[in-house]
Amino acid sequence: MLKQVVIIFSIISFGFSIHPQIEKQYNAGLEAYSDGNYQLTVQEFEAILKQDWESSEIYYNLGNAYYRQKNIAGSIWAYEKCLLLNPSHADAQFNLSLANLNVVDKIDLPELPNYLKWYETVRNYFNIQGWIQFFVFSILLLSLLIAIRKILRQNWLRNFENLIVIELIIVFLICIHSIFESQSNPKGIIYSPVVIAYSEPNEYSSKIVEVHEGLKVEILDFNGDWVNFELLDGTVGWILNNQIRKL
Repeated sequence: MLKQVVIIFSIISFGFSIHPQIEKQYNAGLEAYSDGNYQLTVQEFEAILKQDWESSEIYYNLGNAYYRQKNIAGSIWAYEKCLLLNPSHADAQFNLSLANLNVVDKIDLPELPNYLKWYETVRNYFNIQGWIQFFVFSILLLSLLIAIRKILRQNWLRNFENLIVIELIIVFLICIHSIFESQSNPKGIIYSPVVIAYSEPNEYSSKIVEVHEGLKVEILDFNGDWVNFELLDGTVGWILNNQIRKL
């Protein structure tokens, strides 16, 4: 069963107190959700996003509202956006997996080895900003330990310093990987129920494949009103810009 929207949370954490209109819209969206008015909930949350305000909780609650409307593409898009900001958001992970069960297109990929699964689990604990902050904190902690060891002449602290150095190397590699991935081609969610992909950016070219709402794809290029995308299996095609929503 879809996990419920979070009604009580810290508004201060989003900085809404500085912008009364944003706070008003967010609270109106939560109230509308509680009343079962999911259309109004979507309107309020989307209005906030159009004002260049975003947070993982806004996307999470928006995803719940879309799911209640049976808008699978909208819910998947919102949950994916939530996890980009907060990769360890357990409720969003659960609800995304639930929403993905409704996606028609299934692309089977080889299962990752256990060590890669473990690595991805660790890497997804923070977003890029979180890992960079953790790296900086570790450097400061290492500097503090070195200073304490030299002042107090406690050589046994070297053991902790060595552990932190190893941790710094691992975190540094994760940061590099995350930054590299963030600079790769953007992703998008197919937003129309049924979409025909063409070999060229026009409807007179050959039909390549038929895809359905909710499918996550990689965006390769833009050409006017057309978007060039690639599926996980390597299939490439062109669709109209209004048939996909960029993450």
